Amino acid sequence: VSPTTASPTISVDVLTCWPRDPHRLTVMRLADLTTLGVGGAPDVLRTCVATNELIERVRKLDDARENVLILGGGSNIVMGDEPFRGTVLQVATRGIEIKAGESAVRLTVAAGEPWDELVELCVVNGWSGIEALSGIPGLVGATPIQNVGAYGQEISQVIESVRLLDRATGSIEVFDNAECMFKYRSSIFKRE
Repeated sequence: VSPTTASPTISVDVLTCWPRDPHRLTVMRLADLTTLGVGGAPDVLRTCVATNELIERVRKLDDARENVLILGGGSNIVMGDEPFRGTVLQVATRGIEIKAGESAVRLTVAAGEPWDELVELCVVNGWSGIEALSGIPGLVGATPIQNVGAYGQEISQVIESVRLLDRATGSIEVFDNAECMFKYRSSIFKRE
């Protein structure tokens, strides 16, 4: 790989992670998890570090028609300070798979990876394509939702595919770039 010419093709993988402590249960105010410092205490707060745990919990809560909030980095959410009646699943899945080719680098990244740390990894290695997106708060899994962008770069320019849980059917789906229907600060995920 030529570090000065290799550009990453990013496949945001919202389903791959390496389990650390899949049974950790934490109770706190959501204000402690949001960048604006707002949000009351939820009935249940579970930090999901294992993909299978996250998927099964979402499916179970959806099947029971319970109120569920899937929380990433807490940087694009505004809520009241009253208690949240339901379950909050905090996404903390981690993992980055790097496949370097002759002219490109392919990254498969877990949804719970901090976005700015991924940008830093690319910059340090000389991989171009997302370097202008430094400083944007949040987690990798949220970037395709609003097609994160800045200074002429957008995540849609480098994303290859997004793997996700279709909450309507409970199935795992893979959307290629075209199926994501990226537009300015939007995607099919924001509109669905």
